Amino acid sequence: MRLHPSRTLQRTLVIRVLAVSSVACVALLTFFILSYTLDKAVLRELTLRNEVDQIIAALKRREDPTQWRDFKEFPDAYGLRIFDRRTAPRRRLVAEVNSNLLPPLRNVGDGGVEAALLEGFGAIDDPDDRAIKDRWLFIEHADIGGHSYWIQAVMVGDPGWRWRRVLWNEVYDHVLLPVLFIIPALISVVLLTTGIALRPLTRVASQAANLERAISVGATFTPLSEDNLPLEIGSVIATINSMLRNLERSFNIQRQFTSDAAHELRTPLSVLLLEASHLPPSAIRETIIHDLQALAVMINQLLRFAQAEEVMSRERQCVDVVSVARRVCQETGGVAVKSGVELAFDGPAEPVTTTGHEALMDIAIRNVLENAIKFSPEGETVIVDVGETGTVTIDDRGPGISDQEKELVFDRLWRAGGNSSNGVGIGLALVRRVTRLHGGDAWVEDRPGGGSRFVLTFRSALS
Repeated sequence: MRLHPSRTLQRTLVIRVLAVSSVACVALLTFFILSYTLDKAVLRELTLRNEVDQIIAALKRREDPTQWRDFKEFPDAYGLRIFDRRTAPRRRLVAEVNSNLLPPLRNVGDGGVEAALLEGFGAIDDPDDRAIKDRWLFIEHADIGGHSYWIQAVMVGDPGWRWRRVLWNEVYDHVLLPVLFIIPALISVVLLTTGIALRPLTRVASQAANLERAISVGATFTPLSEDNLPLEIGSVIATINSMLRNLERSFNIQRQFTSDAAHELRTPLSVLLLEASHLPPSAIRETIIHDLQALAVMINQLLRFAQAEEVMSRERQCVDVVSVARRVCQETGGVAVKSGVELAFDGPAEPVTTTGHEALMDIAIRNVLENAIKFSPEGETVIVDVGETGTVTIDDRGPGISDQEKELVFDRLWRAGGNSSNGVGIGLALVRRVTRLHGGDAWVEDRPGGGSRFVLTFRSALS
């Protein structure tokens, strides 16, 4: 059975306890009903006992039970006799109905009758050998208001289906009523015990959620607690911690390698650019210089990418997003003028602050803005807008980005159509990583009227 992702383990256990209890209740109810309906003698005894109890209650209320409807509607099925006096010599018959179904009586004079009255239940043998089957007799004694009554109740079959009421009472008393108390008590015990047992697991789940947030903003991995955990869960957490240590070691090696490689490549690349500038003017010379410059940009981006997480892990301060975006627009204004593109800035008068790294936020906004200027036609306007929640939107009137490529543009080393003129494929990947290191994200939308709209969100990262 697959667990629903929004259910807690405690809730799942309660639901399963309820399900199992319901199935057990249905099975018990079925067994209980079958055990009574298949044992005719037991069912008849319960039915007659219930009838006699009702007759005694009627006598206490001074009612005449011989007038009940079943005795009249089913004269061949239900009969009744009531005797007064405990001792046989002075015993009198005070009421009867459908007496032909009951054992015969013999008068003894002075209104007395002779009847063998022994309390209990049993089948009646037919002295006349008539084919009367399923005939049962129940005798009960009761003292009511100074009188000593003997009650004989007989039934042949049960055409009035009196057994249904009796069976319902038995089911209610012996199945439903106990279940109504047992199941809530069982659920309460499950809630209490699982709540206590799952506290360490709940603590680990909270730590895992904090770890996920820490990883997303470039913080150092913190091992999950292994204290007071069951053996099965403890071994899983120990394995996860070991994997986290190996993963962090791999990340550090990767970042260090990228940083070292970028540093080592910058010097020889600068030397190559200098030597290429001394070549005689030609188309080949310009191509070489252009490619070397593109390679220099890529190396610088790789270096920034490698340094971004390390910087965020050790340097965080309060940053005004509005101030950073405004400064980037001012410093990029010259590039916009050279490209014949107008640059507009809009933002709130009050600072919009977040916790993070100002230089990295500058890089993210600058990369997107330079791309917007680069791809906007001459005479168009690029608009930079800062929202009150720290969201930066950059609108351009460039060729736009297809729906299939809106997510791909943030992949490292991806370039539309594989064209190197579109960049080195690292800038937007760096933009997204920087925004996520600040607890936000980056995505691209279609700008109304044509063009693209890049959205960068910066939220408060870990303090």
